[in-house]
Amino acid sequence: RTMATAAPATLAPQVTYPASPYLRVCHPLGLPAGSVRGTLCLMIVGLMVLLINLPATMRVHIPLYLYGLLGMILLFFVAHGFSIAPARSAGPHPWWLPGGFIRGLLVIGIVGGVAWQVYSNPTLLLERLTPKPHQLENWPYELLALAAGFALGRLAQLALGGEVWWFQDILAWVALLAMLGLVIEVVLLVFVNPNLRQELDLTLWEDILTGVITFYFAARS
Repeated sequence: RTMATAAPATLAPQVTYPASPYLRVCHPLGLPAGSVRGTLCLMIVGLMVLLINLPATMRVHIPLYLYGLLGMILLFFVAHGFSIAPARSAGPHPWWLPGGFIRGLLVIGIVGGVAWQVYSNPTLLLERLTPKPHQLENWPYELLALAAGFALGRLAQLALGGEVWWFQDILAWVALLAMLGLVIEVVLLVFVNPNLRQELDLTLWEDILTGVITFYFAARS
């Protein structure tokens, strides 16, 4: 009599992926990675869309710093899959929203805001998007603020990384307050300056706050 011997069960090979170098130990304010950056990007786009769509009776020009901060939106887009919701990780997307939700809002906001003004008053749109001569005088300082903020932010990221939770929280709050400061600055430019004999000069304020926001994006890249 022969006895059948059962073939030993073969276990499926366990595939393990190396830890992503972009996966951080902690994220600012206890939110999913990219939440603060997404909020800042929405505020930047909101300011741009608001300014280009204000009534023609209002004397408005687009501040130079907004052009520089639009570059931070590109950083937010390319960060997905790396420092935001890294590939092969189970981490949530910014603000626990579906993947691509904030990016979709940004695209809809920019395209929709520009398209509406192209339809309603294209001449006004071009006028507002064209920097004025007195604005260009401050362009070297705006560029320096962007470059310095980005360089210092990268140095801070390399030195401290994402493991120092209190440093991440402080950076997030400072960046959000800086963006709020720029919102206040826009309110002053639109509603206060036209009523003053001598307009407020807020270029230094703009340069500092722009550098702070750029610092945050670079430190979180």
